[in-house]
Amino acid sequence: MKRVSWAVLAALCVAAAFLVWRFGAGHAQPADSGEAIRALPATGESGESAAEARKTGPQQPQDTQTSVPQPDYAAQLRAAPDYLAFVRSLLGAARAGDHVAQLYIFRAFDYCNDGYRAYFGRPEARRTLDDALKRQAMRWPYETEEVRRVYIRCHALMESDAKDLGEPVEWLRLASDGGNPLAQVLFAQQQWRATIGADDAVKTDERRRLVAMAIRSREPEVIWEIGSTPLELGPDGAEVGAEYLSWYLAACQRGLDCSPQSDIVRQLCRFDPNCQPFESVADVLRRGNENEFPEIEARARTINEKIDAGDWEALGF
Repeated sequence: MKRVSWAVLAALCVAAAFLVWRFGAGHAQPADSGEAIRALPATGESGESAAEARKTGPQQPQDTQTSVPQPDYAAQLRAAPDYLAFVRSLLGAARAGDHVAQLYIFRAFDYCNDGYRAYFGRPEARRTLDDALKRQAMRWPYETEEVRRVYIRCHALMESDAKDLGEPVEWLRLASDGGNPLAQVLFAQQQWRATIGADDAVKTDERRRLVAMAIRSREPEVIWEIGSTPLELGPDGAEVGAEYLSWYLAACQRGLDCSPQSDIVRQLCRFDPNCQPFESVADVLRRGNENEFPEIEARARTINEKIDAGDWEALGF
């Protein structure tokens, strides 16, 4: 492949970060144990049993309540006007071992950390809502709408100094250790960010192990996120950026909402003033990578063929 549009790739990575807080992944798979989350209130355990729990990591609940439907935390997050209240509403379920609840506590924090930093600055120099709106007034039309949305949802959470909410990345770790596919691939991304400049083969193998478990869910949201996870994906000699774009397109082909009205396109078009109202994700990719798009599209189809066949080795997993 030749050169791909890195502007499009960067915009898709940002869209990926936004996308995952909209969705859940409720299918659990076996996973290795991890650390217990910090700042959890006492649950009546003795010090000895709590220490043992930290050694063995989070355990899958033993009861099987198959008749109880899983709460739609994604819908709750979309509808929540106050993310501090939303996080508090999930704490009980998360502490009880609900791995999707754990994931969505992380997603609420992640959304607010990213949005607040982008629009309102760092804690030592916060902008007011009026200042943030003025700053964005001349930018892409979606910006002022998103500034207000971030402020309303996140103001209380970001200004809170509550100690009982736990560490967001530790909630993600618990969800990943519990086998939540989306949490596994997101945790792999977190590990990569934490090791930039100090990475090694062991850490790369651990990320690949997590993604290898996650991809077996075949969930479109997971496939999309794999495109944002640095793992040297694809056949030898493939252009790295184009390979990631192929995973994004593969997720769209698997049924992820990549339509002109989708949240992904809305986020992409915050960074691309050439967007048109009729463009889907595929249209945006084609416009930014006209010469390479047929190969990107063909590779996406191949990825999905291998996923459907369970040929994980051919995909590098």
